[in-house]
Amino acid sequence: MNEHIHRSRLRGLSALALALSFVALLVAVPAAMPVSLARDATPGIDPATLYAHVHVMGASASAGFGVRAPLPRTHPARLEPMTVARLASMARVSAGEVTGDASGLFFTNPGVMGSAQVDATLTQEPRVTMVFADDFLFWFVYGALSADRTPIKDESQRLQLLERGLAQLNRIVDAGVPLVVGDVPDMSLAVGKMLSKAQMPKLETIALANERIRAWAKDKPRVAVLPLAKLVDDLRSGKPFEAGRRSWSEEVDGALIQRDQLHPTFTGSVALLACTEQAANERFLGVRQPNAPGAPVAFEHDPTKVAERIREAAGDGVGAGAGAGTGAGAGAAAKGANAR
Repeated sequence: MNEHIHRSRLRGLSALALALSFVALLVAVPAAMPVSLARDATPGIDPATLYAHVHVMGASASAGFGVRAPLPRTHPARLEPMTVARLASMARVSAGEVTGDASGLFFTNPGVMGSAQVDATLTQEPRVTMVFADDFLFWFVYGALSADRTPIKDESQRLQLLERGLAQLNRIVDAGVPLVVGDVPDMSLAVGKMLSKAQMPKLETIALANERIRAWAKDKPRVAVLPLAKLVDDLRSGKPFEAGRRSWSEEVDGALIQRDQLHPTFTGSVALLACTEQAANERFLGVRQPNAPGAPVAFEHDPTKVAERIREAAGDGVGAGAGAGTGAGAGAAAKGANAR
């Protein structure tokens, strides 16, 4: 009888120890690995086809202004702007295609240019499965001319112009195409370089614009807002920050913003791509982080590896041992290339 009681107590203690171990594991998991799903995927969106045909539209950052491929100066492919669409094509991990018609001339007339880009997006064949419009709304807030093409005299005119941009994006929403759109960053450091004082909105206007963008997107399950304002702050900070499936810092990766204080470098463009993928996965697939279980891995987030792919595709004979590298050495090489 006593032996039976003793065995029962041992079994009870073993069960208790197992339960405590399980609880301890649950507590430790969040710190050790990413949460898999925040919620179910948006109804009607298939993770297997979401990235099948990504189309990039927008302004100069998406058009790769000042960004060149990490190739020798004499290589003809280096003359082609490294647009986000071209970068994404080279960085693809999964099957599919990336197209784009972002333009560095978007600022000249955002109403006309934006309408034309949306037209082109909606008539793409095969059908676009997702749109990246990271800087599409930028010149619907910045700029010196109002919606009626007269000089801006009051900040409220910028918010009226923003409504024109949102109306264009509504056409993509109405077509049922998932859309990632960036909010509006503070680019005041570019005034006197790439921006004039007349083109720069007040910081209060930028804040109101971002409130409006988030309110517009809130009830649209197929719209993801990319926190571009935060990303720009992170890129400029010089401090390490998390984006996509890795951490970034100027010390390791080299310059992330060009000297004009307006456009990303090659490495900064890869960070932009990583953040865009992260925003899409969080909103459309309910995945907190791109590397969480169940999330599709669409693009390579390591700029060194993307640079290697570009060199291999260009066939210039530059291998991983000649300028690719890793760590701070790779960052220094990227920094030198990005400065040009």
